[in-house]
Amino acid sequence: MESGAKEEEKVMGYNSKNVKKATLHSTLTALLDDPILADVPKKPSLSDVDTLINLELGSAMCISILKLDGTSFGTHFMVYHLVYALKPPSN
Repeated sequence: MESGAKEEEKVMGYNSKNVKKATLHSTLTALLDDPILADVPKKPSLSDVDTLINLELGSAMCISILKLDGTSFGTHFMVYHLVYALKPPSN
């Protein structure tokens, strides 16, 4: 009987909120240290993750804008934003 109680206690300890959070944190840290994912921010927001997923799926675009003074910046946007910007509003 005691071994069953210990086993149940071990399972309950594994399912605790702190253990799950630590496991998630270590997994995210390992993923973010991957050189392939170098463009992902260290603490990504939900919108960052959503944009990166859409970039992979082809429903978002990444553009770099080069100014005349030699500086540049990059931005990401969803393809449907471009469609709405180009389409005139219809009545």
